[in-house]
Amino acid sequence: MKVIIFLLKILLFPLYGLYYAIIFLRNWLFDVGFVKSVSPKVLTINVGNLSLGGTGKTPFVEYLVRFLSDKNKISTLSRGYGRKTKGFLLADNQASAESIGDEPMQYYLKFKDKINVAVCENRVEGVDKIHEKFADNQIVILDDAFQHRKIFPYINLLLSNYNKPFYEDNLVPFGRLRDVRVSTKRADAVIITKCPIKITEEEKEKISGEVLAYSRVEIPVFFSKISYQEITAYASKNDFDATKNVVVMTAIARPEVFVKYLSEKNLKIEKTFDFLDHHAFSRKDIDKVLGKSHENLQIITTEKDMVKLKPQLSDLELKQFFYVPIEIEVENKIAFEAFIKTKIDSFTKKI
Repeated sequence: MKVIIFLLKILLFPLYGLYYAIIFLRNWLFDVGFVKSVSPKVLTINVGNLSLGGTGKTPFVEYLVRFLSDKNKISTLSRGYGRKTKGFLLADNQASAESIGDEPMQYYLKFKDKINVAVCENRVEGVDKIHEKFADNQIVILDDAFQHRKIFPYINLLLSNYNKPFYEDNLVPFGRLRDVRVSTKRADAVIITKCPIKITEEEKEKISGEVLAYSRVEIPVFFSKISYQEITAYASKNDFDATKNVVVMTAIARPEVFVKYLSEKNLKIEKTFDFLDHHAFSRKDIDKVLGKSHENLQIITTEKDMVKLKPQLSDLELKQFFYVPIEIEVENKIAFEAFIKTKIDSFTKKI
């Protein structure tokens, strides 16, 4: 097996070298100013990463919305990955995961009375459209725009998974990175996500040192963890029965973390169905998961998967489906929020 892996790496090395060269050249062109980045007139906060997913961007965007929306007019802007539409779109009551993407749909369902939710492949165009339509909009939170160098966000937050930090990872196809490690230098702060409940000061110092080795300047490093909420029914007034067998159905980047959490709750997991991240569930997928024992199963999904699955389920099936909402807990919440407020105040003074 080791020989096969070694030979495979040799075969893939030219692809790795080509990808590295393309990423390095693209970043260099932006760094020297040959290709220009645009700084929008409105304050922008980017939540991004260097990897192909699994760092918890969605719950972190939601954290920022909860933190900032009481005193600021806010919009979120995403690409709308997996949607069947193109161009700039604002979420409304007719929106669906198919029209705007699963994550923006999740934002809309949770915060539609507080914020505007928009999607656009072109982040510069998207921010401009938001600015045109909403004169009172003060902040645009960019979901996953770290690699979109044409826009220069005022606050650039880089997320990295504690279980697979960027400094221990490699570019695809040898790892899960889609950008080189030294791109950390563009971050204003790094947040280590999905940390264990207890993490020692010594370990935090070690991790911070590894991060700062790539950032080139002293930037704050924060630590956060996932807080799983109560298992929630798709259908209202439907209670979850922990004594029954469950099936886990996901389409996320790191399903093993979610499954591990459910296992630690001593749930009777009968089977797991792991689809690719952002998978567009079909009726065939649902029937495969339900199988023949419709009435006896309880299916647990993530909240992101719920927004895609719920519209396809019958009233009877809805009673069998449950999801687990998650929230982010920043370890040093006071320091992190003070950092964000200071940056916002600095921007406000400039305009």
